Amino acid sequence: MGMVLNQLSCNNLLTMLQRLMLVPLAIVFFAACTDGYPREDELIINPLELNQFQRLQAMNQLGQDAYPEITWRYRSLPSCILQMTVNSFESDKQTFSLHMLGAGVDISFNKADRVYGVQVQQREGESLEEQPILLSKTWVDAIEMSNLVRSFQMGCKPSAETESVNIAN
Repeated sequence: MGMVLNQLSCNNLLTMLQRLMLVPLAIVFFAACTDGYPREDELIINPLELNQFQRLQAMNQLGQDAYPEITWRYRSLPSCILQMTVNSFESDKQTFSLHMLGAGVDISFNKADRVYGVQVQQREGESLEEQPILLSKTWVDAIEMSNLVRSFQMGCKPSAETESVNIAN
């Protein structure tokens, strides 16, 4: 009988050691599951619930934070024109004006640089010209900017001159 008791205690000891070894592995496994996830949930902005001023504020915030080497500033001008100023460490500050009525918005991904781009496509005569309005390292920023730009377009009000020309035609 004494021998049977010794075997049981060795098996129990082995089982207990195996369980103790699993605890650190479980801790490492569950800790690894949180890598890459934000510690706090970011507030999701619904651009359709914002006014034009708030949309521009959100666009300007993204333009400051989305890409480390370039910053973008956006302003709204009459007749649904979005003015964009691009400031890059490599080149001088450049300002562009984009007619947003009827313009398309597209997202691209540059595999070589691993950068997402948001472009506005506007018709100039017979050709379609594309102007990048944001570069970002994350897909989420590109989607957010795309949604903000599209809702900015929806909130545009053409100037009184444009409205009267459209009514006369």
